[in-house]
Amino acid sequence: MSLTMEQSSAYVQNCIHGDPAACSCACPFRLDIRAFLDKVAKGRWAPAYKALRDAVVFPAVVAELCDQPCRGACLRDQTGDEAIALGSIESAVVRFAKNRPPESFAMPPKSERVAIVGAGPAGLAAALALAQKKYSVTVYDKAEGWGGSLRSHPKFDAFDADFKLQFTNLKVEFVFNHEISSLDELDGFNAVYVATGKGGEDFGLYPSWDKSMLSTSSPKVFLGGELTGVSLMEAIAHGRLASLIIETFFKAGRAVLMENEQRPSCGRLLDYSGSPSVPLTPMANPEEGYTQEEAMAEAARCLQCDCSRCMDECEMLKWFKKPPRKIGQEVYMDLNVNPPFSTHHLTRETFSCMMCGHCKAICPTDVDIGALLQRSRTERVALGRDYPLAFHEYWLRELDFYGDEAFFAAPPKGKETCQYAFFPGCQLGAGSPERVIKGYEYLASKYDTGVILGCCGAPAYWAGDAARLDENFKKLKDAWERLGKPTLVFACTYCVRMFDAFLPDIPRTTIYELMAEDDRLKPLSPFAGAAVFDPCAARDEEPVQKAVRKLVSRAGVDASELNEKFRCCGNGGHIRMANRDLYEEIVTNRVQYSDKPYVVYCANCREIFTLKGKPNAHILDMALGLETDRPVPSLHEKKRNGLEVKKALMKTLKDEDFTPPRNEWDGVQLVIAPALLEEMDRRLITEDDVREAIYTAEKTGQKFVSEDGVFQCSLIKPVITYWVQYRPAESGAYEVLSAFSHRMRFGENE
Repeated sequence: MSLTMEQSSAYVQNCIHGDPAACSCACPFRLDIRAFLDKVAKGRWAPAYKALRDAVVFPAVVAELCDQPCRGACLRDQTGDEAIALGSIESAVVRFAKNRPPESFAMPPKSERVAIVGAGPAGLAAALALAQKKYSVTVYDKAEGWGGSLRSHPKFDAFDADFKLQFTNLKVEFVFNHEISSLDELDGFNAVYVATGKGGEDFGLYPSWDKSMLSTSSPKVFLGGELTGVSLMEAIAHGRLASLIIETFFKAGRAVLMENEQRPSCGRLLDYSGSPSVPLTPMANPEEGYTQEEAMAEAARCLQCDCSRCMDECEMLKWFKKPPRKIGQEVYMDLNVNPPFSTHHLTRETFSCMMCGHCKAICPTDVDIGALLQRSRTERVALGRDYPLAFHEYWLRELDFYGDEAFFAAPPKGKETCQYAFFPGCQLGAGSPERVIKGYEYLASKYDTGVILGCCGAPAYWAGDAARLDENFKKLKDAWERLGKPTLVFACTYCVRMFDAFLPDIPRTTIYELMAEDDRLKPLSPFAGAAVFDPCAARDEEPVQKAVRKLVSRAGVDASELNEKFRCCGNGGHIRMANRDLYEEIVTNRVQYSDKPYVVYCANCREIFTLKGKPNAHILDMALGLETDRPVPSLHEKKRNGLEVKKALMKTLKDEDFTPPRNEWDGVQLVIAPALLEEMDRRLITEDDVREAIYTAEKTGQKFVSEDGVFQCSLIKPVITYWVQYRPAESGAYEVLSAFSHRMRFGENE
């Protein structure tokens, strides 16, 4: 069964991006204060006024009388500043906005009749909202006019003008000087809203009042406003809420609990302590209030509070400019909606994620976009839908190689089991056989140590190939059990992460932790000063982090810490083939974290930084006294190195000679210029691919020849097609002039 919308959304449901700001949640009207202040800051007075009116109903009343609970929630306090002067800004908007009469919508009148008892702000707010929906509304009040308790306020004239303005173009019947003594008088109405003000008549219904639905024991009677003990501002907000509840009552025949349209506030989950301080904007004339310029300046102080940490800090999310919830929707759509309604436009984004865990680590609510996109990859493989295997084909071949030709597991010589088993991972020995061989010798000199040479399965995991991953871990587990279930000694923190996720019962440690316990071990120092670059997979491995720093300290290196830790070097997720430009951007960013050389403890970090020209050294090379600045081997050399490790350890542990299997084309000699070899490695084209292509062409005669004697041939593999241009050399070798690959397929006659 494919991923459901609920399952996809669950990955991102805790995302607080776009949630109401803390100030909006404190506002009784849930005014979108961010958007309101943005309009004011730009001098857009009419749109700002409309936003204010739509939320607070009576802008002049609220601007003057609101006690501004929003200010208590303003995150400006984190910068040491006063909260935004929202009340003063609202007053300025009321003064400076033009064309303020509300819009009139052409809607057919409704048949239902509503009686409102009380013409104070709460009753008027409900009447206004219901009349806008074209319900027949009659307002009763025992006073000679509207306004309720505000009629005695010194600024009632301004409030009166606001009431008149908001009711412009609306048909509402007002019955003043008429006290409702019994609700029986209102039997002819379909609904009644009682808003008689503080200490007003509740007709005996208040004990049954439900504050969520504003409903009472009388099915069609609703209570709200200061009558229920709320503040004046909450009373006005009740009016709009009552209109919505009454409308649902008409449709459903009963009071229905209103779902809160607003998600909870992100509130204090956001940190603006590092933002610049901007003091409160002073008023030139406090009696007149803010000028336009002053109001705009004060509105511009708003931090526009919203959580965007993952989108700000993750290069992939920056690249595609999509918030997490949108990605959650698109993952579902891409997997479940068939063409022509789905174009699978999320494919490149899915395979551009490094699966490094940084988004989850910095998210205040632990949203893990990597896990969601990993699920997308796995689902694509399972469904056979829009799965670009070419993004992973090379690394899956590597996984097969390290799980077969280069695989080896053995206890110490002469034993059947062991207490420890060194699991160096596939890339440590590929980069330098001595690291694994000398590393094993060190461990064997101190502990009862065997070895398991293989791959943790990361290529299958990143490719979303669950079946291949399970098969790989089954083989590793079988080897571990044959060795007597020893504690595995890792040299790669990503291997630690994979085993923790898929074989959590296997006890584990790292070679770095064991070396750090050895006070006699004195690592060499390639640099006087350096920065420690922690790989992404070491984020939750604090003992490993401490062990590496202890070894660096013993080497006498003046080590500094990077401001940004646990960031992927760019290798994660196989993004190099899916999004080369993004990969290059990420690598460049990592290199520029510090001007100092790096001390690394990840073989992939070491390779990527070296290729980029960044001075660095692997801590294991330093600890074992090995060459720290050796060049990165070619793809062909890395494969040969893997076999060299197996050969050496097989001889040491079993006293057996290892002869790698040979292919028919292994004898083909190639002459490749260094620049071309570097380009081939960049494109993940190996020398063996080129050998096989030339061998097949020479054997079958299926090749093209140009006038200058240059041959061109192709090698069609299940996923990739390789093309090679070459010519014979006098030595009997073949000079390779160019090589490239693609995913397209051609028939013989095309």
